[in-house]
Amino acid sequence: MAVDPDAEARLDDGERGDWTMTDDDARRYVSGAVDATVSLVESTFGPAGMEKLMVTEDKQNRSERVRVGDAGRIFDAIERMDGFAHPVAALFVDGADGMQSGLHDGTSTAVLLAGAFLDEGFELVDQGLAPSSVVVGYGIARARAGAVLDDLSRTVDSDDEEALRDVAATTMTTNLESAVRQELSERVASTVTLLADGRDDGWINTDHAKVLSQPGTESGVVDGLVLSRPTDAGPNGWGIDEPIADATVAILDREIDFEETASVLDGGAGVTLSSPEAADRYRAQLSDRIESTAEDLVARGVDVLVCLEKLDESIVRPFEEAGIAVVDKATYPKEDVYRLAEATEATVVSTLSELTDERLGRAERVSQRTVGDEVWTAFEGCPGPVLTVVTSASTAEEARRREEALEDAIETTAIAVMDGQVLPGAGAPAAAVATELREHATEVAGREQLAVEAFADALDSIPATLARNAGHDPVTAVTSLRTAHAADGRSAAGIDAQTGEPVDAWDAGVVEPRRVFSQAIETAAAIVEQLLTIDTVLYPNVELPGYTPRPERN
Repeated sequence: MAVDPDAEARLDDGERGDWTMTDDDARRYVSGAVDATVSLVESTFGPAGMEKLMVTEDKQNRSERVRVGDAGRIFDAIERMDGFAHPVAALFVDGADGMQSGLHDGTSTAVLLAGAFLDEGFELVDQGLAPSSVVVGYGIARARAGAVLDDLSRTVDSDDEEALRDVAATTMTTNLESAVRQELSERVASTVTLLADGRDDGWINTDHAKVLSQPGTESGVVDGLVLSRPTDAGPNGWGIDEPIADATVAILDREIDFEETASVLDGGAGVTLSSPEAADRYRAQLSDRIESTAEDLVARGVDVLVCLEKLDESIVRPFEEAGIAVVDKATYPKEDVYRLAEATEATVVSTLSELTDERLGRAERVSQRTVGDEVWTAFEGCPGPVLTVVTSASTAEEARRREEALEDAIETTAIAVMDGQVLPGAGAPAAAVATELREHATEVAGREQLAVEAFADALDSIPATLARNAGHDPVTAVTSLRTAHAADGRSAAGIDAQTGEPVDAWDAGVVEPRRVFSQAIETAAAIVEQLLTIDTVLYPNVELPGYTPRPERN
């Protein structure tokens, strides 16, 4: 093969730049993507944050327009379409996704901190500090932050409903009226307390709490599970005509196939319909088999048969005539049949032959009603630890927002109970850690001292953004907050969204789980550690001036 002796020389003369970015160009490339991603989130942060109107797809791949007001749901909406095309933005978002999936809160905080840490870190690198020194300095700052948060935190118990209401209300930063937020936070606190009751291991399974919201319904907490299905889901089972008291429940996750049990043999294995008489015998035997199975279930006391799949009408009709209420096509969401098994203490089976008496469940009352565009089948008074939180709304959009707010608040409040620690919110933890780092940065030897100070400066982005989004001057607000913390030591002073002045977050009822802020710092620092040490970008294939997420489908 012929070799061009001038090829390498041409690359050295500049052609390599067509597919490679190094040093300053690489840092600008990384920083530009991060800044663009942070800008998607920044204006939504805090109780006075704004919302984004986004075009995305729902779980059934149907186009929908949604209003979202936090980083986790913004990223989720983008990823349901084409996702993030920019490789750095995709890496950045992947690192932050764990906050939403694991904690249901703190994603915006993690994103803002990561952006600020990276900006401060790149500034130090531009001044001549090695990226490795910045990473080490940030590590020192993270360790010190943990000690500060230990001193700042307070303990919380599962029966401390006042503190749990504060945690729930702080989590629900969605634009809800104050009275609505108060009502929902009370419901969250009581739900988490019920879920924690009697648990010796300290674990709270939030999957045992389902949230439903529809216009025109009554708010409350159901001691059991409410199965919800769209009115146009197309099941063959009529469901529950009249409420059933002291119901025995059977649950299947597959359709029933009686044809496998019909045995009309005409000269060989299997079913052979070689004549009209054979077809008649086959249909008669099949009908007898269905009817005898229904009678057997009735004799064993089965009142309600719930099936994940849609059952054939030829099966449903004889079952209902025998007195068994059939709730089929219970697929919205699919995990509800397993949640129902937890509630009724039943066992989900795949075939009726597996349905022994020990695998049947119980419910004190089973009823059904149509709510909006859904059919709700309520299994109440269940022995298992499952609850359904129901909230009303004026419109379908408001119902969706309340449902999301409740789901996030239940998860976050449960974390506070499981960990047993809470922190003051309103930017107080960030300000407390920043104050501590500035006071003790001089104790750090070497260049890493600069990184510790930069880490403290980056933490100011949290109270500054809170103040800016609430319509206050961020410089004045951060200066006043620094003064308050310098005077009081590790205080709980945060930003008052109404005035922009320092306020004691404990007294204001702005409270968050300790783990949420701690994990936000750890997540942000871990993301920055990956991005800060990049000095070369190969085949970027992305324009540098800006970044706009592009959907795959319009």
